[in-house]
Amino acid sequence: MKKKILGVSLLTILLLSSAPIALAEETQQANDDQTVETTTNSDSTTDTSSAATKTTESNSSTEEEMVVPETQIDTAEGTMSLPKGRSDLYPTIQLFASLPSVSATNTNTPSKSFVDISSHNGNISVANFQKMKDYGVTGVVVKLTEATSYTNPNAQSQINNAMSAGMKVSAYHYSWFTSDAQAVAEANYFAAAVKRFGLSSGTVMVNDIEEPQILGKGNHTNNSRAFENRLKSLGYGNVRHYIGLNWLTTGRINAATIGNKNIWVAAYPYNLSTTNFYTQYGAWQWSSQLSFPGVSGNFDINADYTSTFSNPTPTPPANSVQMYRVYNPNSGEHFYTQNVAEKNNLVSKGWRYEGIGWNGPTSGNPVYRLYNPNAGDHHYTLNANEKNNLVSKGWRYEGVSWYSGGSNALHRLYNPNAKAGSHHYTLNTNEKNNLVSKGWRYEGLAWYAK
Repeated sequence: MKKKILGVSLLTILLLSSAPIALAEETQQANDDQTVETTTNSDSTTDTSSAATKTTESNSSTEEEMVVPETQIDTAEGTMSLPKGRSDLYPTIQLFASLPSVSATNTNTPSKSFVDISSHNGNISVANFQKMKDYGVTGVVVKLTEATSYTNPNAQSQINNAMSAGMKVSAYHYSWFTSDAQAVAEANYFAAAVKRFGLSSGTVMVNDIEEPQILGKGNHTNNSRAFENRLKSLGYGNVRHYIGLNWLTTGRINAATIGNKNIWVAAYPYNLSTTNFYTQYGAWQWSSQLSFPGVSGNFDINADYTSTFSNPTPTPPANSVQMYRVYNPNSGEHFYTQNVAEKNNLVSKGWRYEGIGWNGPTSGNPVYRLYNPNAGDHHYTLNANEKNNLVSKGWRYEGVSWYSGGSNALHRLYNPNAKAGSHHYTLNTNEKNNLVSKGWRYEGLAWYAK
């Protein structure tokens, strides 16, 4: 057998040629009591499903080329680590410098738009999905199926809880096809699961093509198109393709044929910055090592360039500025600012970003900001007399924070039991009513927003 080796060490070759190791991240018991081994979007190994077994058997032809996938690649954007297919089932051996662990509190990163999950991530509660939203993540791509014999046993709860948290939910299928016929069969299997889990025909559905054992077998571009076209014929029109950067740079998949904006590319930089790379594609998976405070495990994190996988930030009205809302889980204080740098600094210190509180006008009646150095609390008011009274009691005046104007009233509430964060301001009447039911005092209208 002729072997073509691309950018890996001898140790890697020995590992890849060894017998499969039975350490699957997610398993499903088939009727014949044989276990089907599966994967995450970025890490997986030898599949024992019938479809995968047939694929493996086809590799034995002496006329076939064995392609060992690269584990990193040098690009104009720097050295990138690549998804290692099913390498999570091989012994953990670092061939290159390890990828940096990333906290969601870190603001020196590319965009954090959405995560992707599989049964490896287990059952994620509504509260934990809401914690992800605190850091700007608004979408989740859930693994549903693999080949034609595996279904994620946690998919239903993951879908339900993500939706309950207000996340946009998409679905992905881990592909093993090496022919158009196999692609159609896997598309049928995927579509049946989407219907069974109650997802709509408008759901974004992803062909996750990264399995090392099929690399170089069949026509990946044509087979992926066959998968996409079958889904579309079944009424699922929003199809995308998850592809490692090396599959594109080596010509294994033709991006122009698939359509750049239909591609969700994966490549992990060793050195993080706020730069969003690969904007020619629809989305970019830039790390598999993101953690959220209070949520167990690491997650794949992605930047969404087309709002395909995440909920877009609403466009603010003309002549307005967005007011950011952050929360301190230690003191219970909510803080409001139009200053992006101030918001990012607080998030880096452990505050939770809760999104856009409201859109303020660029001119109008000033809203004053004050700080209590003893309680560590901020207060905001339209009333100059109230501002002056607080200053006389030791509060520090920090200037005009924003302006009042428009037709949307913000409610002001007071917590008589709180030592800090005693006042809260919200556009949301339901939030106001909920706080009142918990003992907060409603103090009327605070100011107006666009």
